[in-house]
Amino acid sequence: MNTDKTLFRSMSEFESRLLRAITGRSKIRLPATDLITAAVLAPLFEKDGAPHMLLTKRSDHVEHHRGEISFPGGKLDPTDRDEEHCALRETSEEVGIETGDVRVLGELDDFYTVATRFRVSPFVGIIPYPYEFKTNEREIAGLLAVPLEVFFDPNRRSEDTWIFRGEEIQVVSYKWNGHNIWGATARIIKHMVELVDH
Repeated sequence: MNTDKTLFRSMSEFESRLLRAITGRSKIRLPATDLITAAVLAPLFEKDGAPHMLLTKRSDHVEHHRGEISFPGGKLDPTDRDEEHCALRETSEEVGIETGDVRVLGELDDFYTVATRFRVSPFVGIIPYPYEFKTNEREIAGLLAVPLEVFFDPNRRSEDTWIFRGEEIQVVSYKWNGHNIWGATARIIKHMVELVDH
């Protein structure tokens, strides 16, 4: 694990490392058979001189993943041009980040949600900050601005094996400020960390 704190000195340094990691590689695309296609955005921004990631706490009124920490995003709509359009549209609807204010850096590998059977396409983008977020209160109970260095600290990550429907699954979790960031969101974050830290 890279412990070089210069990684977190500025957003531009982190962006350069991430771009080097994702440019020229072929993302892993999961087959969509029997899965619901969805897309999410991992919004990154600079706060107090350090890179941060915006995450949402889902409300208790949504159909799936109630109360969990997640990226803004959702199901692919028939009107969406592609997964990237879906991620940006959902981000605008959920937290009020206008599409034109997001500079998309690229895609990460597809992931699936175990219990709800979504195939999730994650995108990483830079947003301005401070920003006047406007959350959809029916879907979003709150926002988290998490320093990126949290996800590069192995002491904050745990990995366990669960048995779900007779199959072993690996569960990744990050602990931060009393929050448990886990599931597909944590696996996507771990994937990004491993790409940058390679």
